[in-house]
Amino acid sequence: MLDPIYITFLIVAETGSFSKTGKKLYISAVSVRKQITKIENEIGIKLFIRGSQGVQLTKAGQLLYEKTIKIKEQADKTMEEVKSIVIQDKIVINVGASMMRPATRLTELWKKAGDALSDYTLHITPLDDNNFNAKSLKSMIGNEIDCITIPYDAQMWYDNFNILKLGEDVFKLAVPFSNPLSEKSFLKLSELSGQTIVTPSRESPSVFQICRMLEKEYPDIYLKSLPTLYTSNTFYNHPNNIILTSDSFRSISPTFNTIDVDWDFVSPTGIVYSMKPSEKMNKFIKLLNEVLQNNTE
Repeated sequence: MLDPIYITFLIVAETGSFSKTGKKLYISAVSVRKQITKIENEIGIKLFIRGSQGVQLTKAGQLLYEKTIKIKEQADKTMEEVKSIVIQDKIVINVGASMMRPATRLTELWKKAGDALSDYTLHITPLDDNNFNAKSLKSMIGNEIDCITIPYDAQMWYDNFNILKLGEDVFKLAVPFSNPLSEKSFLKLSELSGQTIVTPSRESPSVFQICRMLEKEYPDIYLKSLPTLYTSNTFYNHPNNIILTSDSFRSISPTFNTIDVDWDFVSPTGIVYSMKPSEKMNKFIKLLNEVLQNNTE
């Protein structure tokens, strides 16, 4: 689930050598060097000290290494949890998932369910984040996949799908490590004067409210609203900007620090499934509803 370029970074950091990394990944040392240079250029920070005996992490590189290792460990843990759920001879629920849209909320609920879902198993189907939208999802749900777990506050989700709410995602800001604000654990909006914040499409009522509040109360904060949903390239295409995000997207790029903000904006998140669900999906959703109710009582 971690971007391959950061896998390369981790191996370089651990081997101290472009050539040794190339041998491990079956690519050339030149290709490894280009990937590391690309990361450095994107964040504007040197990650390695090059020398005749190999490479050594800079202080900034060491911090990025530690952050990236944590993200990789969490991603590996999530995949292991998903795999552990998969048991043969069960009713299979095909769940669409990706790096930007993981099935974490569903797997967390699954662990709370106990025997209630013992007749079911999950099968994870990878999704392409770069071509994700309501139209493409509508053609997949009920065919290739049964459901997906995503934030859904835009009207297009209500118009095209059934939804089971699982919780709320708190909006946060992802700050590139090249920005001094990235060292903070909490951001006040008054500290963002002169900064540019990238946001997804304002079709989302929550995003619209955030943008309207910022434009009205903090006119010295610049907004760059994208015409679509985020893709896996959003963070790489805006390496020097602050990005409106949430915990769901925390693991997208280890070159950003996701920080709490002094606001109360949230987005509902849950299971999105077909307007005309199959019988197995209807039963599955009914059981999940019961699990949710039992855990709120």
